[in-house]
Amino acid sequence: MHKSNIYLERLDVRSLRILKVLLDTRSVTKTGEAMAMSQPAASRVLAQLRRAIGDPLLVRGRHGNTLTPRGESLRPAVGEALDAISSLFEQEVFEPSNTKLSVRVATTDHGATVVLAPLVQALATLAPGITVEVAPWGDQTLSDLETGRLDLALDVESHLPENFHFRVLFKEKYACLVRQGHPLLKAVRRDGSLNPGLASAYPQIVLLYPVGNRLEGGDVLARLGHPARRIALKTPYFTSAPLLLANTDDLIFLPSRLGQTLAQSAPLSLIPLHADTAFDYRLIWHERTQKDAGFGWLRDQIYRLVQWEESIGSRLRCVSQSPSQYRSS
Repeated sequence: MHKSNIYLERLDVRSLRILKVLLDTRSVTKTGEAMAMSQPAASRVLAQLRRAIGDPLLVRGRHGNTLTPRGESLRPAVGEALDAISSLFEQEVFEPSNTKLSVRVATTDHGATVVLAPLVQALATLAPGITVEVAPWGDQTLSDLETGRLDLALDVESHLPENFHFRVLFKEKYACLVRQGHPLLKAVRRDGSLNPGLASAYPQIVLLYPVGNRLEGGDVLARLGHPARRIALKTPYFTSAPLLLANTDDLIFLPSRLGQTLAQSAPLSLIPLHADTAFDYRLIWHERTQKDAGFGWLRDQIYRLVQWEESIGSRLRCVSQSPSQYRSS
């Protein structure tokens, strides 16, 4: 290794700052005062700089100190180097309207419909340069969040490893989706909720959820003590419900927010299930993006948007549900 390189390795950013002041003031005394250093300490740093650069930099003359040609040539270069170092560690200001960002989110079509669809609509105005890319939830999702192949995830997952973060977006519950005119609509309880005992007589379509590297589905009625007499179909595609229920007496139990969306887009009816089937739906991310301004802003937008949708939905349900709607079983 060249001798000057050995000395360069001993220098740091503070040495560069001292060098800049020294080249500007041409005075060891003034440099020490500006950097809150004693003159001997400033002289020692000057000696280190001279050895590293291989030039005296500053020489004494009859009319004071003067810079060597090498010192003169270093003045602008040192300033540029310090500016570059400063910008390297400067926190970038995030401006949503001007940003270009691709966000990869793992979820099922439940999260894509209930959370991401309204988010994309909002981003069209707030941050049109953000692109949302949806990926399926799987056994590699948490690993992909760690390595950066994914940025966010939407799921009910509650057992998260170290360095993962989450925020509960809402508490979800199940509801029963059927075609309009289904016999069960005439047999709801006085409060408008489903009668599980009567519902068990009809064929059920079971939705499959990703659990690790496999898909699992549960009979919601079985959890309530009334297992379905027949399972007609098992599927991981939640939003296919309108096609699957058309012209049949089958029924599907699915998250209520997704059920409300599907019931508005097809001739379907949603029957509330007043039972203990609630679960937390979460936004999940890794420590890797915890301090990032852009992803922090996006997480806040998701949460605020979901809370606003929940507030609107609650008011609409209060207006639309009145005792005169309900039939006794």
